[in-house]
Amino acid sequence: MMHKVLISVAAAGLLTACADVWNYEEVATQSNAGTAFDAALQKDYVALAAHEANYGDWDDTAYYTNKAKLAAAGQTPAPTAMAERELGSYTGELTAARSALVTALGAGAPSSNPTVAAKAQTSFDCWAEEAEEDRQPEHIRECKQNFEIAMNALGGAPAPAVVSEGFKVFFALDSARLSPESEATLDRVSQAFLSGSPASVMVVGYADTSGPADYNILLSLRRAEAVARGLAQRGIASEVLTLEAYGEERLAVPTADGVVEQQNRRVEVVFGG
Repeated sequence: MMHKVLISVAAAGLLTACADVWNYEEVATQSNAGTAFDAALQKDYVALAAHEANYGDWDDTAYYTNKAKLAAAGQTPAPTAMAERELGSYTGELTAARSALVTALGAGAPSSNPTVAAKAQTSFDCWAEEAEEDRQPEHIRECKQNFEIAMNALGGAPAPAVVSEGFKVFFALDSARLSPESEATLDRVSQAFLSGSPASVMVVGYADTSGPADYNILLSLRRAEAVARGLAQRGIASEVLTLEAYGEERLAVPTADGVVEQQNRRVEVVFGG
């Protein structure tokens, strides 16, 4: 089982011996010998390895680096098996989540939507890792939310109804950066929240049709995450925030594929309860 530990390596020889299992930067440059799904897995697992290295978690850095290597070689790694982690109270929900993921992967998601399928798998692995560690609730929530968003996209789940009095935050083309106008909108959201204290805040990201559909799902997620971070900085607790992302679905202004439309590059914020 893998538990996060901070380690220091005093001997240069030991460092050299271990370096190969941590060489995610080298793996990131390798040409992929597999499918588009393998290429997306390679990229996402490298990102997870880099994240764990930043925290000094060398066990999981090696774990994700190895998965990235397998993906690069076209030897598609499987999602984290339940026996690989000590999950305690998280076992039930993660077992159900893995079953749903395996079903989606077996139903052709890696071929029909490889980028989002890879996001679902690597987010599941991230969720299981953070759940085993069980020290950073915000990281567990982030990985779980990313998994659920990707699974919703793979399953074609309908977007929630958005009420007309919700707030809208708009973005520049191919960007998840908050503009000064967006920051002002978040100020108004925060003021409304603090005056009414609603039970929940739904943050829903969207994109226009000007890029590939699978890329736009991830772009809309990044936009939702940017808004959620902005709201958290303004005093809205992360526990009440729910993130969803739907890419090109539910266009505010219906357009053909490949059309640039600012009204569709948005995040909608809706209070609930």
